[in-house]
Amino acid sequence: MVGYGELGYSGALSGAGEQVVSGQWIFIEAADVWLFRDNKPFTAQQNFVARGQFPPTPMTVQGAIRTRFLEQRLQHEKRTWDDYRRGNVSEDVIDLVGLPAANGRVATMGRLRVTGPFVARMVDNRGERLFAAPADLLSSNIEAEESERYELLKPAGEPDFHTTVPFAGWQPLSRATGGDESGRRYKEASGWLTEEQFRQYLDGNVSEFTSLIKDQALFQTEDRVGLGMDYKRRANAESMFYRAEFVRPCDDVGLLVHVNQPIFEDQSGYLNLGGESRFGYFRIVNAPEALPQTGRGRVKIVLLTPAYFSGGWQPESGDWRTWVGDGRLVSVAIGKSQAISGWDIANHRPKPLRHYVPAGSVFFFEDAELTGVAFTETPPDSPDHGAMGFGAFAAGTW
Repeated sequence: MVGYGELGYSGALSGAGEQVVSGQWIFIEAADVWLFRDNKPFTAQQNFVARGQFPPTPMTVQGAIRTRFLEQRLQHEKRTWDDYRRGNVSEDVIDLVGLPAANGRVATMGRLRVTGPFVARMVDNRGERLFAAPADLLSSNIEAEESERYELLKPAGEPDFHTTVPFAGWQPLSRATGGDESGRRYKEASGWLTEEQFRQYLDGNVSEFTSLIKDQALFQTEDRVGLGMDYKRRANAESMFYRAEFVRPCDDVGLLVHVNQPIFEDQSGYLNLGGESRFGYFRIVNAPEALPQTGRGRVKIVLLTPAYFSGGWQPESGDWRTWVGDGRLVSVAIGKSQAISGWDIANHRPKPLRHYVPAGSVFFFEDAELTGVAFTETPPDSPDHGAMGFGAFAAGTW
């Protein structure tokens, strides 16, 4: 029986793929609405529409978790954010959550390891993760049929054409079943897979799929208007009008995150999350059901959170040994790049804007042996991206 599973580096799974019960699973619900901007340039009066995204990036969520922890610890130690920036806090704080960049010092994450965020819904105090349709999942619908038909892409074998470096030896993607279906047209699937559907998908079996969960069943978007502020006058700035896209999750729908350390002493509470000082209500919940695991041979790696690579969609060197040993990349199905930045609260400045491979992208390898390392590189002068939650992945067969 072929196994499959989730080996991304995190507190939730060890490098060998064994389930780890330490740390905390945190479920976060919106107190009202959330604003997670898509990081495209936005300035009131110049570009007055701020587009939203859901789920937020790992950078946003790990920042919110660390900020709540630090606010409580700094208050307890009677320290300020400037003290933290200078490293003038207890060794316990530095050991757990690291330090920000300052005076040539590279930011660190300490011992903290974050996995997620995942869109999830609560079922019996357990978060059920929901997975955005991967890039190799296709759907087709005919008006006479009440349900959609789903199909997978997979490498089609050695091509009848020649490719050069860096694509030498690559295999084109084609539908797994092949054949003609009387002109049936397929398109990239949209929606969300349940955990059970995702298990079937990783095993290469989507023939029983009839539908996916639509966005509208999980969250709604709301456009709201606002006025730019003149903070010196403590009044609205003239002609600084903008419109922002907020997200309102449905009941029992939120974000599920794992941390490898018991960072929250309270079993529930509030934390700032997203723009305009919006809140989330968090609670510590039971771990979700583990996904079966594999890591050898013909493996497809499915990104569950965005990943950074120095060469855009791959390491600049083209060397994948950190993640798959001597495995060979033979094909990919990649979504549109995702621009990600953030706000450095300790230094009062924006973080660099970089482009990432989006969640749902799929990498097909032959002769792979997964190492369990987060499927991402770390940009220069940045904390460990795997520890921040980037590069979480699941591994299936093809």
